[in-house]
Order: sequence, then C-alpha cells, then structure tokens
Amino acid sequence: MKQQKKTSAASTSMSTVKKNVIRSPIKSRSTVTPLGGSIQSLETAVTDIVISYVTKGDGREAAYIKPLIDAWRSEDHDKCTESWYIDSVVPRRDGDTNEPMTASSTLPYPWECIVTLRGSYQETPTEIGHKLAASFSGYTTPNFRQRHFQFKCDASTSPPSSLNKYLLDSDCITYLKKIYFGVSKESLMEDEEVLTEFFGTPEEGVRVLSNINDVEWEKTTWN
Repeated sequence: MKQQKKTSAASTSMSTVKKNVIRSPIKSRSTVTPLGGSIQSLETAVTDIVISYVTKGDGREAAYIKPLIDAWRSEDHDKCTESWYIDSVVPRRDGDTNEPMTASSTLPYPWECIVTLRGSYQETPTEIGHKLAASFSGYTTPNFRQRHFQFKCDASTSPPSSLNKYLLDSDCITYLKKIYFGVSKESLMEDEEVLTEFFGTPEEGVRVLSNINDVEWEKTTWN
C-alpha cells in the first residue's frame, strides 16, 4: 500500500517564533531649546559701567553669539534689539597685555564683552545679567534658531577693579570721554580718582593719556 506523505507541522500551522529585529526609531527634530551660553556680569570701579561676557561649557571659552551681536549692530535692527541692555560690544582684555583675549585656546577670534551703562546706581550686575539673558533667549529669526541663555553669576571683585582690567586702553579712553563729556584731557589727567577708576593708578592713567595727542583725542568717539 502506498504510504501517505506526511505533512510537516511547520507547513500547516502559523509560526510562533518571534522576529528579533531592532528597528531604528523615527527621527524627529528636538523641541528642546539648545543652550546658547551662560552670562557673567560684574561691576567696575567706574560705577556707571557693568561688564558682561558669555561663556560655554566650564566657562573657559566664549559662547558663539555673533548672530546676536550682528543683529544688534545692524543699521536696520528691530525694536527687539534696541531694548537690549547693550551700550557697546568690545574685545575683552587679556590680562596686562592690552591685547584682545581670544575666544579659546583653539579659536583665534576675539572674545567680545558687553558694556552696559547703568540706568541707576541701584541697578545691580545680577539684574543686568538676567535682562541680557532674557533678551538673548527671546531672539530668533528664520536663519537663527532660538537659544536659551542663562545668568550664571555676579563676578564682581571686592572692591571693583579698574576698567582697564577688562577693556583695552583705547576703549577705556572712549568711555572716559563719554562719561566726562566736555572735560579736557588736561583736567582729567589731574584727577587722580578718575584715573584710578579707569586705569588702576594715576601714573598709568597719565601714561596712557600722554600717548594721545590733541588731534587723536578730539577724534576719539564712541559707538
């Protein structure tokens, strides 16, 4: 008698073996606002002036804020940037060298700092730093994705250091003329208190101002 062909169980029933396939997740754009940087603000011996700078990581490198500064500097900047607490943006001074500090050990471009003129002497570096952080965090354009900036700390020394610890001599002169508008260079050179606030000592102030002739002094303007 012809044997009936046996049919495999695997061919007559659905397999219960599960596939062990790891599928890649569907990628989507993160809705988390990236961190733009941390702001430190500080008093100077010139009571009108507060200096701020923006760091990233452990605070040893400058944060990338060029699009924000370009927007503030542009001739057609909108009302948003007009309300930022910025009087000027200038290079940070690198110690006693009177040279710009670089953004990091590997990035040669200058590390810029923000100069703010206090609305009143009661306005603290902390208040100014928080306002800058809020202004920067609120800025966005089709070409610049919004970033979150945070205020890190009041980095003031006690007592506050002279302005030339943070700014180049040329920028110190600009603010000397701005704050004491209309006062002659000769009169300022005789004021030891003012020279100390701006240049650390009267002698250093006299040395810096003596290197500027009258024509250069009259040409010195502010941003």
